[in-house]
Amino acid sequence: MVRALSTLEEHGPLRISEFAEIDGCSQPSATALIGRLTAAGLAARTKDPDDSRAVVVELTPAGREQLSVSRRAFGTALAARLPDFGIDRLSHLESELTDLLEALKSDAPHTVSK
Repeated sequence: MVRALSTLEEHGPLRISEFAEIDGCSQPSATALIGRLTAAGLAARTKDPDDSRAVVVELTPAGREQLSVSRRAFGTALAARLPDFGIDRLSHLESELTDLLEALKSDAPHTVSK
């Protein structure tokens, strides 16, 4: 569920087919997952402003809050398992992982430095 909320946060309103493609799941699986999110009040379906026949899904304020709570809980659990990693080291690691993620999302080739 956290991955789905993160996808909606990162990409904004998406059609189910777009969500499925980004998430790497089938459209029926995406429909079921989005259905659970909307039933829980974490996401909302609205008409696509570009095509009134289509529907887009986006996070609700409750969905954003749930994502924030989940991320804090994950961070707390991770920090407890890494007592020798100080805040500076963790911040550096976060920065490097963010750069890595952006490079992986990009179509442009990247060089690896040591």
